[in-house]
Amino acid sequence: MADKVTAKNSDAKFKSHDEGQFVGQCVDCVDLGECVQDFADKPKYLAQKCALVFRTGEKNDESGEFIDVSAEFTVSMGEKANLRKFLEQWRGKPYTQEQVDEGVPLDRLVGNWALLTIAHKKSAKGRTYAVIVSGVGVPKQMRGGLTPYTGYVWAKYMEEK
Repeated sequence: MADKVTAKNSDAKFKSHDEGQFVGQCVDCVDLGECVQDFADKPKYLAQKCALVFRTGEKNDESGEFIDVSAEFTVSMGEKANLRKFLEQWRGKPYTQEQVDEGVPLDRLVGNWALLTIAHKKSAKGRTYAVIVSGVGVPKQMRGGLTPYTGYVWAKYMEEK
């Protein structure tokens, strides 16, 4: 049985997060499910994906809503995995083999702060969107003045998923 899917016209406009460095709080870890990976010279395969969502305090001038930014990863802690590289950079030290073998619970990242570098890219259709280039730990001297974000909720389309 197929999922019920209805395609409609969407000229959605959204404001992209500004470029630069921002202190952001991880407000969500979203399981994106399995996605097809297709790399040159390798057979296609399904890989579990996730997104780490960060809130920096930037707001859309028109709507007043927060502009959150996220980074998508394959859920893997292999030595060459982008998720592992990002997390090790963020925490400031590598994972031990024992930690990797036990597994890293990504949902425990929610609430933690990072100093994010955000850049803009252009889509094939010419739309500008923000990407997290890197994330490092927030220096101790800066941590005391950080006010946690409350009231984060999934976008309506995520609740309907």
